[in-house]
Formats: sequence, C-alpha cells, structure tokens
Amino acid sequence: MDRAERSKDLLWLRQSSSFFASRIILTANRFRVFDHLAAPGKTAPQLSRTLRTDARATELLLNSLVAIGLLIKRKDVFRNTAVASRYLVSQKAAYQGDILRHYSTLWDNWSGLDTVVKTGKPYRKAHDHEAFILGMHNLALLRVKKVLAALDLRGVRRVLDLGGGPGTYAMAFAKKSKETVLMDFPETLKIAKRLIDTAGLGRKISLFPGDFTRDDIGSGYDLVLISQIIHAYDDTACISMLKKCYRALNPGGKVVVQEFLLSETHTAPPWGALFAINMLVNTPGGRTYTPKEMTSWIRKAGFREISSRILDETVLITATKKLD
Repeated sequence: MDRAERSKDLLWLRQSSSFFASRIILTANRFRVFDHLAAPGKTAPQLSRTLRTDARATELLLNSLVAIGLLIKRKDVFRNTAVASRYLVSQKAAYQGDILRHYSTLWDNWSGLDTVVKTGKPYRKAHDHEAFILGMHNLALLRVKKVLAALDLRGVRRVLDLGGGPGTYAMAFAKKSKETVLMDFPETLKIAKRLIDTAGLGRKISLFPGDFTRDDIGSGYDLVLISQIIHAYDDTACISMLKKCYRALNPGGKVVVQEFLLSETHTAPPWGALFAINMLVNTPGGRTYTPKEMTSWIRKAGFREISSRILDETVLITATKKLD
C-alpha cells in the first residue's frame, strides 16, 4: 500500500479528530478574535491584553488558526486572511459568526449522542434561540439570490414564508414588490423584526405569529415557501403541513420546498447524511429526506406539476395547486 492509499484508507481516523479544528474555530469566534485582527493585525501578547485571555493559550490558538487557514502570521504579527475577513468579521455583509455561535450550542447537545443512540430520544440540553435565528440568517444570505433566481415569480402577488425564521427570504420577496407574510413563533418574529426594520422593509412585510403545526396559516397566497423546515419533523407532520399549504394557496398557486439534498440510499452527500444525526439529537422525529420521499408527500397533499432542481447541496421542489 502506497502513501496515498494509506492516507485514503485512514481518512476516518483523521475525521475522528476533526473536532480539534471545529473547537478552535468556535472558540476564536466566541472571543471575537477576527474582529480584532484586521490589517495591520496584532501580536499574540497584544491580542491577549485586549481580550484579557492567557498569553500562552492565545498564542497557541492563533498559531492553530494559521494552520487552519484563517489567519496569516508575519514576524509574530497575526492578521485575518481574506476568507476570515469576509465571513468572520461581524460588520461584514456575509458574516457567519452567528451560525458558529449556534454550532457552539449544538456542540453541547451532540455530546449526548451516545445517549441518543441508546434511547432514541433527543438530547437538547442547550439552546440559544437568538444565535439559532441569526445563524439561519447568516446561512440564508449565502443562497437567497440563487434560490430566488430559480423561481418563476410571474403572476405571484402574495407570498407566505412559512416558518421563515429571520425573514431573509421574506425580505428578498418584498424587495421584488411581492406582498409578503412571514409566519413563525412570536419570539422568533421579535428577532426577525429587528432585521426587517434595519433593512427598511417594515412596511412591506406582515408578521404573522403562530405555530404552523397547530394554527391556521391564512389563505389567499400565490406562493408558499417552506425553506429548511421539513427536516425538523416526521413524515406525518410534514404531510399535514403540506396539506395546510395546499388549502392556503389560491388555485394555480405554488408551494416551494427547499431542503438538504439526500440520496435514495440516505448516505450522500455527506452534509445531508450527517445533518440527519443533527436532527436525531435535537428533535423528536426529524431527519433529512430524499427528494422522492418529499415528492410523495407533496403529491398526497394534492399538488401536481411537481419539479425539482438541485442547488449546491440543497434541492428545490416546486409544485402547483390545481385550478378549479
């Protein structure tokens, strides 16, 4: 066996310690390291004094961030790489620090995976709701333009962003002059309202507090978006949700489901397969689903003209309510 074959053969061993890099990034984000290391940068002692952290530990942390590729080190001065500057500085448009805060919370819950596998019950011991919702905003900003570009919005006047969290997609629809409704839990809408008001869209988006699994979701919509919601529920709840959407739509209206892509074997792509475990840990019945599974539910709900499109590691499924 040559070196390349051995390296591939032992990939699982390297992956088993990948939490080293994960914890380093999460800790650096926790201390806002990247906010302090814009050019010209700082030495480890300088940053240690700013953060009030241990000098030796800070230097080792910074060295490891260089190894990961998020910092540059020149003559003992550390500064952000272009990638860190774009995604990990809190004032930047593409900031991803909130989703890292959420991942740090998930770290605590994932520590109970042994118990989850034995009992089949979730281990949701920690939850930071603001980090979760703002983290969803971080991720949605990376794909919202591509998603909207894939949708045919001709004839669409009124849109429901169901369980839309931070309202990232609702804001995108509103910017396209669509009458937009954002439905989610009241505590979620408080966070969304801050983002919507900051964007100057407060008068263009209606906030609809409620639990869409139990409450009425309204009616008269031309399009209902269900983005990254399906994976949090079991199949029975998903079918019920889709039936509600069918009833809420105008004849000829469309439902759009965006979810993580998962193969028919449930083993690829890696993110879709691994995210199923995240749902196992954090929800009573959620997991990731294949396009075939979701399409069957959409058809059971009464929809027709079902089509799907792959966008990176997600799938976009669109279906139409039949005309009267």
